[in-house]
Amino acid sequence: MTTLSFEKYTIPAANMGEENTLPDIHRNAYIRAPIEVSKNVSPEDRKNIGKGMIPTLLPYAIQDGYDRAEIPTAMDAAILENEQLRAVFLPSLGGRLWSLYDKTKDRELLYKNDVYRPANLALRNAWFSGGVEWNVGIKGHNPLTCSPMFAQRAENAAGEPILRMYELERIRGVVYCIEAALRGDALIMNITIENTDDTDVYMYWWSNIAVPETKDTRVIVPTEESFFCTYTEGRYFLDKGMLRDIDTCDVSYAVNSAYSRDYFYDIPKESDKWIAALEGDGVGLLHFSDPILQGRKLFVWGQHNGGRHWSEWLTHEAGPYVEIQAGLLKTQLEHFMMPKNSRISFRECYTAASLSPDVAHGNITVAKEALGKLVSEKKELLDPSVFALVKKDAPAYYGSGWGAIEEQLRGKPISGSCEFPKDSIGRAQTDWASLLAGTPLPSPSTALPIVSHAVGKRWLALMERTPADNWYYYNHLGVMHYAEGNFEEAKRCFIRSTEAEDSAWARRNLAQLYKNVFGDTEAAAEQMLAAIALCNTYTPLCLECAEVLIHAGRYHTLADLYETFPEHIRENGRMRMLLGTCYTKLSDFVRAEQFVNESLVVADIREGEYALSNIWIELHAKRLAAERGVPPETIGAEEVLSLYPLPYAWDYRMH
Repeated sequence: MTTLSFEKYTIPAANMGEENTLPDIHRNAYIRAPIEVSKNVSPEDRKNIGKGMIPTLLPYAIQDGYDRAEIPTAMDAAILENEQLRAVFLPSLGGRLWSLYDKTKDRELLYKNDVYRPANLALRNAWFSGGVEWNVGIKGHNPLTCSPMFAQRAENAAGEPILRMYELERIRGVVYCIEAALRGDALIMNITIENTDDTDVYMYWWSNIAVPETKDTRVIVPTEESFFCTYTEGRYFLDKGMLRDIDTCDVSYAVNSAYSRDYFYDIPKESDKWIAALEGDGVGLLHFSDPILQGRKLFVWGQHNGGRHWSEWLTHEAGPYVEIQAGLLKTQLEHFMMPKNSRISFRECYTAASLSPDVAHGNITVAKEALGKLVSEKKELLDPSVFALVKKDAPAYYGSGWGAIEEQLRGKPISGSCEFPKDSIGRAQTDWASLLAGTPLPSPSTALPIVSHAVGKRWLALMERTPADNWYYYNHLGVMHYAEGNFEEAKRCFIRSTEAEDSAWARRNLAQLYKNVFGDTEAAAEQMLAAIALCNTYTPLCLECAEVLIHAGRYHTLADLYETFPEHIRENGRMRMLLGTCYTKLSDFVRAEQFVNESLVVADIREGEYALSNIWIELHAKRLAAERGVPPETIGAEEVLSLYPLPYAWDYRMH
């Protein structure tokens, strides 16, 4: 018999801190990274590459206020359990499947992290490793991966409990629902994406499954061909070839990949869609799905210092991991068009695979045949009737109030099966609920950061029908015009906002517009300094000011300004890294090393960010140049690193 319980699940966890509500005005480099495609990728396979990429993360706020604490924290959990399996989900963290424990084998089938430790790997910054993550709509880790979802108990015709978790994804405007059921020794997932709007939208889905990485971890898929993707700071390169030709070693063993890499397996259309990760004893996780989920992927951090450091950075003592993944398209560098008023639904199965060690680690063709046979025997578990519901309870946990707001905005339900109660509307939605009721936006104090943003043609039209002559209205109007690509109108609105009442928030928006859209670095610096003159206590604003001043070459200005910041900002790890950069540019080696040394912890160091290694190389190149009496540019990175190897604690290089 299967049971479903809603209870607390305690995990050592970081403090998430406050959201950074400064709107993304061309700041997020990840969503604009160029993609280079090899000639080995056919025209058919490249037709969707690069399509559907988003220009901004608006309306979402950035989640970058976390620390690296490990405080025992009781998380909202939903636990499905029967005689053979125990599945733990965390609705408060994007519905993450945190643990899948096989009782009969006394074995955890997933990589179960021993801490909740966010790091800067997701679209909104915060991300954490372990379990199974559900990624919808947009290339990259789900905007809601560290945010709550609605969770409720449902029941099918057989009286079996079904866990349902759902939310509105605000950029694409779709509702996605994750349903889970246990059938014997298998966890069955049913995913539904609904586009109930009258507009086609780009779409994306990948289930990211973390499994332990050991010296014997072997990843097996029913194909000989693979795309493979490498990335350096701000650039992707996608190639394709036979797995046996990609490296001189057997890349089915995860530890044989020297550097960080994605393998996007090209599974033949007629083949069952599955992937397995087996350990030395031949036991491990098997994932298979409906044919609609055609993509399969392996991600490895690699065995170099940077990759090992990243893997350790994300955990306490749980050890290294790799990810086996499943998606709607062949790679994660593409989106497809989802028609208006349509829905997508597919099923996945998570279960244990058990082969003899000789088969699992012998001839790979034999291992594939054995796993393929197991999938054929279990495919009936994907029967959609399991999720034909006869009863749904009220949500046990709430997600955000944005779904309820969106229904009011559209004037109709946004889902055929998911309910968004009006009492889910909270502080972040208050002004927007009032606007929908016909009340113009208020004029709050300029001393406090803006709580939330809304964008899109409907909101823009509503704002123009309900005007208000105050700084807050014009600032929001500017953000909406920016999101629509109306950059000159956005600038006019931000200027109008400062004229109505000066604020750090409109000044900051102007600064990022000047810097990132119009390329006027000096105007950007002046606007940012004006913003700091109005507010120098908001950490995200001060960090952005430092970045803008460095970009403008205003190093002495930043050095002086830093001394005026409150202590909590001066001690921020990223701020200290930026000051280290500043003093390196000034060739003040002593001051640079006071800020940047092996004790420095930058909690939100970004995946693919080489800032620390760049400082190390530039600092030592300048020192060598001064000693030799030659220009710094004559001393290359390779020479620097041969004489002064990059400390392990500074190494976040993906390659």
